[in-house]
Amino acid sequence: MMNVAEIFFSKTAAYRAVLREKQAGKISHSYLLVSSDDDLSRAYLKALAKLIMCEKGGICGDCRACRLIEKEAYADCDIYPAVGEKITAEGIDIIVSEKCYVKPLEADLKVFAICGAEKMNLPAQNKLLKTLEEPPKNVCILLGAVGDHALLPTVKSRVKRLEIPLFSPTETFNVLKDYYPDEERLKKVCALADGRVGAVEALYNDENAFSAVSECVDMLLKIKKSPDIARYSAIIAKKSREDLAKFIAAMRIVVRDLLFIKHGLSAQIINADMLPSLEMISEKYKGGALIAFSDVLNSASAANENFSNQTMLADRMLFALLEENYRWQKL
Repeated sequence: MMNVAEIFFSKTAAYRAVLREKQAGKISHSYLLVSSDDDLSRAYLKALAKLIMCEKGGICGDCRACRLIEKEAYADCDIYPAVGEKITAEGIDIIVSEKCYVKPLEADLKVFAICGAEKMNLPAQNKLLKTLEEPPKNVCILLGAVGDHALLPTVKSRVKRLEIPLFSPTETFNVLKDYYPDEERLKKVCALADGRVGAVEALYNDENAFSAVSECVDMLLKIKKSPDIARYSAIIAKKSREDLAKFIAAMRIVVRDLLFIKHGLSAQIINADMLPSLEMISEKYKGGALIAFSDVLNSASAANENFSNQTMLADRMLFALLEENYRWQKL
């Protein structure tokens, strides 16, 4: 059975670095594994735990340690908090004051994997800090975080930082194509996922994700003047943050396709089924304007994640498209 997290983790510099340390007998007392892929954050942390504790070298998936860590049932690997529960200062205190001092039952060390470490409050981080400063013998603490900005500098300075990068749509597609029957659909999904491997399966089965592409194409065909902006901006502003994220991702793919068409590379576009409409749109917009608009979309994606005002965000996106095109037509 395919374990997506293990497959992609094994392709990272983080995996290779820890494997070398394991082979040299120099596993660190603590690691911070950072990944922007929220859907796979817990799975990536379990993959790291398996790498450290696997009885056969890397991540075999078959040894007792690998099998039980996957089920979160291995005596010498405590994964906290349980699925559906939250990190608390009391829970961290139990780990650092009690569990850390219990000898391993089967392995040579005990591993404590703390998922969603960026959600720890200050009391929880301070309780953990003392153990990171003076780690008990034969204990390895793993912190998994979607981002490390909320972690205290003192915590970050006492762990070895590992990072799992976002994977390109091409990398994601090449790994997953043997597991999904519709390659064209998967290719679009990998582009929509925007490097977040964990989102691929949900998007593959989500018809709304594909309707977002059609919506973007229709919008770009019909927007001509400033009054059109208000109408479409109101539509965008009513979307949930999740749907707005899908819309922005879809618009980025459409703009990418338009740039390929501009450069005579129509064979490389993602939305080949929409080629006639895309060619009509490409005639409306200058290449420089599309590149500038792509940068605006990147900023809009980050702003949406930070809970900006959606009406202002929608206005800024659409007005930027017309303004940049007008500017480039004057050059």
